[in-house]
Amino acid sequence: MLVGIHNDQRGEKLNSDQNIPGMMDTIVALEPAIESMKELLIGNVIFLGEVPSYAGTWQSDDETSSVDYSVRARFFADRLVELGVDECTTDPMGNPIGIIKGSDPSRPPILVVAELDSLYVPAMDIHYSIRDEVIYGPGIMDNAIGAAAVMSLPDIIRRQGLEFKSTLLLAGVSNTMRDGRNLIFFERFLDSLERKPCVAIIVKGGELGRLNYFTEAVVRADIECSRKEGDYDATGNMLVVANEIMDRLLAISLPQKPKTTLNIGILKGGYKYGTPATAAHIGIEIRSTSNEEVRSIVSKIKDIVGLVRYEMRADISYDVVAELGAANLGWEHQLTRSAVQILTSLGLQPDVYPSVSELYYFLARNIPSLTLGVANGNDYHQDTASAQLKSLYKGLAQILGLVMVSDEGACHD
Repeated sequence: MLVGIHNDQRGEKLNSDQNIPGMMDTIVALEPAIESMKELLIGNVIFLGEVPSYAGTWQSDDETSSVDYSVRARFFADRLVELGVDECTTDPMGNPIGIIKGSDPSRPPILVVAELDSLYVPAMDIHYSIRDEVIYGPGIMDNAIGAAAVMSLPDIIRRQGLEFKSTLLLAGVSNTMRDGRNLIFFERFLDSLERKPCVAIIVKGGELGRLNYFTEAVVRADIECSRKEGDYDATGNMLVVANEIMDRLLAISLPQKPKTTLNIGILKGGYKYGTPATAAHIGIEIRSTSNEEVRSIVSKIKDIVGLVRYEMRADISYDVVAELGAANLGWEHQLTRSAVQILTSLGLQPDVYPSVSELYYFLARNIPSLTLGVANGNDYHQDTASAQLKSLYKGLAQILGLVMVSDEGACHD
């Protein structure tokens, strides 16, 4: 069911921003300090990026375990221990969580989390390289560099002598990019936490300046078409059926306000040039700033599927693979305002747009949360993907700055 978040359901707000202006100089000074740790950052990005991220590449020593662990998750956990977290544990799904203890155990923790997967995984071994302050490698921007940034935080915090009242949780979540269904792993991760965070910072590879504080309602669905067995009058080529469905989908009237889109992103079918396709697959995504509008479009799509099923005498199924609601932390929320102050102090222009991924699960649980990018890069989903190393220094400074500001106010009663 699609669920929104109301203005009175945003969770705990920062009490006061009176200390924030005085912290900006400290936050800005973090950038050159982090740059002095260049070798650490390069090593972490390359080491983590070259480790396979997809599920099933490493299994638990318990052969009866039904849980898939990724090699990258194990590396992330081991590296957190090496870099000085106080404790390191895993949730029931095998997601690593590093713990840096705060001075006040009564406070709820601050969570910094990144996806451990890379959306683009080449068939061969992964190799990263660095030239002229640019790191090259498949999957680096989505999301190897984001995960490496979180993994680097313990050593940066230790070297800078930073101390927090709140406990800091540094987490990586695996297997979220294998297909459209896997965002559910973020929901399970949140449900497994012993204490609800007072603030969550979701770290993405890019782009630097990214600021997501609200989400769009999204439905991603598969439409499967297959030949009806034993019905000799049925349509024989499922690509013809798929074409009829797509024509009708594209004829759906979409409002400009609230902004609503219907995208056909996947079409698969057939296996031989001269043989009619016995099956076809359509992948669609509906987005809107309105939960109600998404429900309306979904209803129309189901009507189309039912109509074509009977008119063309084919077996057609409609299967939802991901469903997220529209939620909004709010521009006026102190966490959002603090992030804007930090970005502008670092010379960055906030790039505000809606998230269509895991941010919804945090906001729906009344956890004040933002999604930020830590670097600038190019060719995200190609072998030639790259990230600018210099941008990572600012990216890490903004993450640490937001942790500092959150610790100063977000967890106060």
